[in-house]
Amino acid sequence: PFPIARETPELLKALADADVAVGNFFTPRMAHVAKRLKLLQAPNAGVDAFCLKELSSGTTVTNAYFHGPAVAEYVIMMVLALTRDLLNLDAQFRKGLWRESWTEGEVPREEVLGKVLGLVGFGHIGREVAARAKALGMKIWVITAHPPARTPKGVQFWKGPHALEELLRASDYVALACPLSKDTEGLIGPREFGWMKRSAYLINVSRGPVVDEAALYQALKARRIAGAALDVWYQYPRGDGPCRPSRFPFHKLPNVIMTPHVSGWMRGTRDQRLQVVAANIDRLV
Repeated sequence: PFPIARETPELLKALADADVAVGNFFTPRMAHVAKRLKLLQAPNAGVDAFCLKELSSGTTVTNAYFHGPAVAEYVIMMVLALTRDLLNLDAQFRKGLWRESWTEGEVPREEVLGKVLGLVGFGHIGREVAARAKALGMKIWVITAHPPARTPKGVQFWKGPHALEELLRASDYVALACPLSKDTEGLIGPREFGWMKRSAYLINVSRGPVVDEAALYQALKARRIAGAALDVWYQYPRGDGPCRPSRFPFHKLPNVIMTPHVSGWMRGTRDQRLQVVAANIDRLV
Protein backbone atom coordinates (compact mmCIF):
# COMPACT_ATOMS: atom_id res chain seq x y z
CA PRO A 1 0.00 0.00 0.00
CA PHE A 2 1.24 3.48 -0.85
CA PRO A 3 1.21 6.08 0.47
CA ILE A 4 1.04 5.07 4.12
CA ALA A 5 2.79 7.19 6.74
CA ARG A 6 2.88 4.78 9.69
CA GLU A 7 3.00 1.15 10.68
CA THR A 8 -0.46 -0.27 11.39
CA PRO A 9 -1.80 -3.71 12.39
CA GLU A 10 -3.52 -3.94 8.99
CA LEU A 11 -0.25 -3.22 7.21
CA LEU A 12 1.64 -5.86 9.21
CA LYS A 13 -1.07 -8.40 8.42
CA ALA A 14 -0.91 -7.59 4.70
CA LEU A 15 2.89 -7.87 4.65
CA ALA A 16 2.81 -11.42 5.99
CA ASP A 17 1.56 -12.63 2.59
CA ALA A 18 3.19 -10.00 0.39
CA ASP A 19 5.61 -10.76 -2.44
CA VAL A 20 6.06 -7.05 -3.24
CA ALA A 21 5.90 -3.94 -1.06
CA VAL A 22 5.96 -0.35 -2.33
CA GLY A 23 6.51 2.41 0.20
CA ASN A 24 8.62 5.14 1.76
CA PHE A 25 9.59 3.34 4.97
CA PHE A 26 10.17 -0.17 6.31
CA THR A 27 10.52 -0.84 10.04
CA PRO A 28 12.22 -3.82 11.76
CA ARG A 29 8.81 -5.21 12.71
CA MET A 30 7.64 -4.95 9.11
CA ALA A 31 10.76 -6.79 7.98
CA HIS A 32 10.17 -9.47 10.62
CA VAL A 33 6.67 -10.31 9.37
CA ALA A 34 7.45 -9.98 5.64
CA LYS A 35 9.02 -13.44 5.29
CA ARG A 36 7.85 -13.93 1.69
CA LEU A 37 8.91 -10.51 0.45
CA LYS A 38 10.84 -10.68 -2.82
CA LEU A 39 10.80 -7.00 -3.82
CA LEU A 40 10.85 -3.88 -1.64
CA GLN A 41 10.36 -0.90 -3.94
CA ALA A 42 10.90 2.73 -2.94
CA PRO A 43 8.87 5.00 -5.25
CA ASN A 44 11.56 7.64 -4.71
CA ALA A 45 15.35 7.86 -4.55
CA GLY A 46 16.00 7.68 -0.80
CA VAL A 47 15.99 4.38 1.09
CA ASP A 48 17.27 5.81 4.38
CA ALA A 49 13.92 5.00 6.05
CA PHE A 50 14.29 1.29 5.21
CA CYS A 51 15.65 -0.99 7.92
CA LEU A 52 17.82 -2.86 5.43
CA LYS A 53 19.77 -4.96 7.93
CA GLU A 54 16.59 -6.73 9.05
CA LEU A 55 15.51 -7.78 5.55
CA SER A 56 15.73 -11.34 4.31
CA SER A 57 18.57 -12.10 1.93
CA GLY A 58 15.89 -13.06 -0.59
CA THR A 59 14.52 -9.52 -0.76
CA THR A 60 15.70 -7.19 -3.52
CA VAL A 61 15.53 -3.45 -2.73
CA THR A 62 15.04 -0.95 -5.56
CA ASN A 63 14.40 2.77 -5.88
CA ALA A 64 13.44 5.30 -8.56
CA TYR A 65 14.80 8.64 -9.76
CA PHE A 66 13.60 11.16 -12.40
CA HIS A 67 13.34 13.91 -9.76
CA GLY A 68 16.44 15.81 -10.91
CA PRO A 69 14.74 18.41 -13.14
CA ALA A 70 11.94 19.10 -10.66
CA VAL A 71 14.25 19.55 -7.67
CA ALA A 72 16.65 21.64 -9.76
CA GLU A 73 13.82 24.00 -10.71
CA TYR A 74 12.97 24.31 -7.01
CA VAL A 75 16.58 25.14 -6.08
CA ILE A 76 16.82 27.87 -8.72
CA MET A 77 13.44 29.24 -7.65
CA MET A 78 14.73 29.49 -4.08
CA VAL A 79 18.04 31.08 -5.10
CA LEU A 80 16.08 33.89 -6.76
CA ALA A 81 13.38 34.16 -4.08
CA LEU A 82 15.96 34.38 -1.26
CA THR A 83 18.07 36.90 -3.17
CA ARG A 84 15.10 39.22 -3.70
CA ASP A 85 13.50 38.45 -0.29
CA LEU A 86 10.42 37.73 -2.36
CA LEU A 87 7.98 36.56 0.31
CA ASN A 88 8.64 39.47 2.67
CA LEU A 89 8.63 41.92 -0.22
CA ASP A 90 5.19 40.69 -1.28
CA ALA A 91 3.85 40.76 2.28
CA GLN A 92 5.00 44.36 2.83
CA PHE A 93 3.68 45.58 -0.50
CA ARG A 94 0.24 44.14 0.27
CA LYS A 95 0.26 46.58 3.21
CA GLY A 96 1.05 49.48 0.89
CA LEU A 97 4.73 49.66 1.85
CA TRP A 98 7.14 50.18 -1.07
CA ARG A 99 10.07 48.53 0.72
CA GLU A 100 13.33 48.20 -1.26
CA SER A 101 11.86 50.18 -4.15
CA TRP A 102 13.75 52.82 -6.12
CA THR A 103 11.01 55.21 -4.97
CA GLU A 104 12.38 54.93 -1.43
CA GLY A 105 15.98 55.43 -2.51
CA GLU A 106 17.14 52.23 -0.86
CA VAL A 107 20.37 50.47 -1.79
CA PRO A 108 19.45 47.78 -4.35
CA ARG A 109 20.24 44.10 -3.96
CA GLU A 110 22.86 42.28 -6.02
CA GLU A 111 22.07 39.98 -8.93
CA VAL A 112 22.96 36.28 -8.79
CA LEU A 113 25.15 36.83 -11.85
CA GLY A 114 28.72 35.92 -10.91
CA LYS A 115 27.78 34.52 -7.49
CA VAL A 116 29.12 31.17 -6.28
CA LEU A 117 26.70 28.27 -5.94
CA GLY A 118 28.21 25.50 -3.82
CA LEU A 119 26.73 22.07 -4.52
CA VAL A 120 27.20 19.35 -1.92
CA GLY A 121 26.52 16.28 -4.06
CA PHE A 122 26.61 15.94 -7.83
CA GLY A 123 24.23 13.14 -8.67
CA HIS A 124 20.90 13.37 -10.50
CA ILE A 125 19.97 16.59 -8.69
CA GLY A 126 23.35 18.30 -8.57
CA ARG A 127 23.95 17.97 -12.30
CA GLU A 128 20.53 19.41 -13.15
CA VAL A 129 21.01 22.31 -10.73
CA ALA A 130 24.42 23.11 -12.21
CA ALA A 131 23.02 23.24 -15.75
CA ARG A 132 20.37 25.76 -14.74
CA ALA A 133 22.65 27.85 -12.52
CA LYS A 134 25.13 28.13 -15.37
CA ALA A 135 22.40 29.76 -17.47
CA LEU A 136 22.11 32.45 -14.76
CA GLY A 137 25.83 33.17 -15.00
CA MET A 138 26.65 31.64 -11.62
CA LYS A 139 29.97 30.02 -10.71
CA ILE A 140 29.56 26.34 -9.87
CA TRP A 141 31.56 24.79 -7.03
CA VAL A 142 31.09 21.10 -6.29
CA ILE A 143 32.11 18.57 -3.68
CA THR A 144 31.12 14.98 -4.27
CA ALA A 145 31.94 11.68 -2.61
CA HIS A 146 33.57 10.19 -5.70
CA PRO A 147 34.88 12.94 -7.99
CA PRO A 148 36.16 11.58 -11.33
CA ALA A 149 39.52 12.83 -12.57
CA ARG A 150 37.99 15.10 -15.19
CA THR A 151 36.12 18.23 -14.06
CA PRO A 152 32.68 18.55 -15.73
CA LYS A 153 32.25 21.35 -18.23
CA GLY A 154 31.04 24.55 -16.63
CA VAL A 155 32.22 23.63 -13.11
CA GLN A 156 34.91 25.85 -11.60
CA PHE A 157 35.68 23.82 -8.43
CA TRP A 158 35.55 20.03 -8.24
CA LYS A 159 36.79 18.20 -5.15
CA GLY A 160 36.00 15.49 -2.61
CA PRO A 161 34.46 15.80 0.89
CA HIS A 162 37.76 16.97 2.38
CA ALA A 163 37.18 20.34 0.67
CA LEU A 164 33.88 21.13 2.43
CA GLU A 165 35.37 24.03 4.40
CA GLU A 166 36.82 25.57 1.25
CA LEU A 167 33.48 25.33 -0.54
CA LEU A 168 31.47 26.75 2.37
CA ARG A 169 33.78 29.73 2.79
CA ALA A 170 33.55 30.64 -0.89
CA SER A 171 29.84 30.03 -1.57
CA ASP A 172 27.10 32.63 -1.71
CA TYR A 173 24.52 29.84 -1.89
CA VAL A 174 24.96 26.29 -0.59
CA ALA A 175 22.61 23.64 -1.97
CA LEU A 176 22.61 20.26 -0.25
CA ALA A 177 21.84 17.46 -2.70
CA CYS A 178 23.57 14.48 -1.10
CA PRO A 179 21.97 11.28 0.25
CA LEU A 180 21.54 10.75 3.99
CA SER A 181 24.07 8.24 5.33
CA LYS A 182 26.32 7.74 8.33
CA ASP A 183 28.85 9.97 6.56
CA THR A 184 26.45 12.83 5.83
CA GLU A 185 24.26 12.87 8.95
CA GLY A 186 25.05 16.11 10.78
CA LEU A 187 27.35 17.17 7.96
CA ILE A 188 26.45 20.84 8.51
CA GLY A 189 26.67 21.88 12.16
CA PRO A 190 27.89 24.80 14.30
CA ARG A 191 31.44 24.61 12.96
CA GLU A 192 30.30 24.55 9.32
CA PHE A 193 27.91 27.47 9.82
CA GLY A 194 30.91 29.35 11.20
CA TRP A 195 32.71 28.79 7.92
CA MET A 196 29.89 30.23 5.81
CA LYS A 197 29.60 33.86 4.78
CA ARG A 198 27.13 35.90 6.81
CA SER A 199 25.56 36.86 3.49
CA ALA A 200 25.18 33.21 2.37
CA TYR A 201 22.00 31.20 1.96
CA LEU A 202 21.45 27.49 2.59
CA ILE A 203 19.07 25.43 0.45
CA ASN A 204 18.36 21.88 1.67
CA VAL A 205 16.67 19.42 -0.70
CA SER A 206 18.47 16.30 0.54
CA ARG A 207 17.31 15.16 4.00
CA GLY A 208 16.72 17.15 7.17
CA PRO A 209 19.29 15.35 9.36
CA VAL A 210 22.12 16.23 6.95
CA VAL A 211 21.98 19.55 8.86
CA ASP A 212 22.11 19.67 12.65
CA GLU A 213 18.63 20.83 13.65
CA ALA A 214 19.59 23.03 16.62
CA ALA A 215 22.60 24.54 14.84
CA LEU A 216 20.45 25.45 11.84
CA TYR A 217 17.84 27.20 13.94
CA GLN A 218 20.45 29.15 15.90
CA ALA A 219 22.37 30.15 12.75
CA LEU A 220 19.18 31.55 11.22
CA LYS A 221 17.87 33.19 14.38
CA ALA A 222 21.21 34.87 15.10
CA ARG A 223 21.65 35.81 11.41
CA ARG A 224 24.91 33.87 11.27
CA ILE A 225 23.80 33.22 7.69
CA ALA A 226 21.43 35.39 5.71
CA GLY A 227 18.68 32.84 5.27
CA ALA A 228 17.58 29.41 4.10
CA ALA A 229 15.08 27.52 1.99
CA LEU A 230 14.13 24.21 3.60
CA ASP A 231 12.13 21.47 1.89
CA VAL A 232 13.22 18.52 4.08
CA TRP A 233 12.61 18.22 7.79
CA TYR A 234 13.04 16.51 11.14
CA GLN A 235 9.43 15.61 11.96
CA TYR A 236 6.84 14.29 9.51
CA PRO A 237 3.10 13.61 9.93
CA ARG A 238 2.18 10.29 11.49
CA GLY A 239 -1.55 10.81 11.41
CA ASP A 240 -4.27 13.27 10.56
CA GLY A 241 -4.04 16.92 11.52
CA PRO A 242 -1.35 19.60 11.47
CA CYS A 243 2.26 18.68 12.17
CA ARG A 244 5.12 21.07 12.83
CA PRO A 245 8.25 19.97 10.93
CA SER A 246 10.69 20.65 13.78
CA ARG A 247 10.91 20.97 17.54
CA PHE A 248 12.20 24.51 16.90
CA PRO A 249 9.91 27.38 15.75
CA PHE A 250 11.36 27.88 12.27
CA HIS A 251 7.96 29.23 11.23
CA LYS A 252 8.59 32.35 13.31
CA LEU A 253 11.81 33.26 11.50
CA PRO A 254 11.48 35.86 8.72
CA ASN A 255 14.59 34.67 6.84
CA VAL A 256 13.37 31.14 6.06
CA ILE A 257 11.26 29.81 3.21
CA MET A 258 9.57 26.59 4.36
CA THR A 259 7.95 23.99 2.10
CA PRO A 260 6.55 20.53 2.99
CA HIS A 261 8.91 18.23 1.03
CA VAL A 262 7.49 19.15 -2.36
CA SER A 263 10.57 19.94 -4.46
CA GLY A 264 10.57 16.65 -6.38
CA TRP A 265 6.85 15.96 -6.32
CA MET A 266 5.89 17.04 -9.82
CA ARG A 267 3.78 15.28 -12.44
CA GLY A 268 6.71 14.23 -14.61
CA THR A 269 8.56 12.80 -11.62
CA ARG A 270 5.54 10.88 -10.39
CA ASP A 271 4.55 9.42 -13.74
CA GLN A 272 8.05 8.22 -14.63
CA ARG A 273 8.61 6.77 -11.17
CA LEU A 274 5.38 4.78 -11.26
CA GLN A 275 6.42 3.37 -14.62
CA VAL A 276 9.66 2.16 -13.00
CA VAL A 277 7.73 0.59 -10.13
CA ALA A 278 5.51 -1.29 -12.56
CA ALA A 279 8.47 -2.33 -14.73
CA ASN A 280 10.36 -3.70 -11.72
CA ILE A 281 7.35 -5.80 -10.72
CA ASP A 282 7.23 -7.09 -14.28
CA ARG A 283 10.93 -7.98 -14.08
CA LEU A 284 10.33 -9.87 -10.84
CA VAL A 285 7.48 -11.83 -12.41
